[in-house]
Amino acid sequence: MTTQQNHAREAVIALSPVQSTVQITKELNMAGYNRIDRVDYQEALIQAVQNRKPQIAIITSELPGRKTINEVFAEISSISPETRVIFITKQITEESLLDMYLARNVSAWLLSERAERTLSLAIESAEAGQLFIDFVINKSIRNIISEKQSILTSNNNNFGNLELLTEREAEVLKYLCDGLNYKKVAQKLFISESTVKTHINNVFTKLKVNDRTQAVLYALKHDLEALMRATMNHSNTNKVS
Repeated sequence: MTTQQNHAREAVIALSPVQSTVQITKELNMAGYNRIDRVDYQEALIQAVQNRKPQIAIITSELPGRKTINEVFAEISSISPETRVIFITKQITEESLLDMYLARNVSAWLLSERAERTLSLAIESAEAGQLFIDFVINKSIRNIISEKQSILTSNNNNFGNLELLTEREAEVLKYLCDGLNYKKVAQKLFISESTVKTHINNVFTKLKVNDRTQAVLYALKHDLEALMRATMNHSNTNKVS
């Protein structure tokens, strides 16, 4: 293997067949990437990541395929944990905001109309293991959190209504906080997807929230992980005694 191959810096650009890669390729070349592949479909992206394990994958929201974008991110994280994702989107939806923010392998989230000015910063952040979010998207996240503030502060108790959850319901909610979709949660817990949805509905009822975003925000605010640790410690103590 040559020295050049040893020091190859690889990236994958995933976008629709009608989109141009000129500007993205230029920014990657300037950052020192010497092996850049282009793919036009989700399936091709997954295969490229699996085969090449690139340092960076730049993905646009127009990429054709049957999976949700979060399912694509989760699959990339599973097959190539070190690949950092830069996502470029045309629009922001409330449903996607928190999921995108919590995705473990997403290093940058850009708006397509501003990507030409922010892509170089996004690449630098990805290489440094940092998170870069376009300020317009960051503002939207802040607005959503502000709108949900009454939910996040509705209980004086440290854990709030989280204490009403069963152990399995808490597990399901924890996986949602980790950015997993219902299908992935079902696989993790070896239960059906319909059972996961039943648990989620119970969580919504007990926490008095209306959707996944509110539930995750509530869990983060009231420290679900601390409650689960405390419950586990209590169970272990009872076993010993």
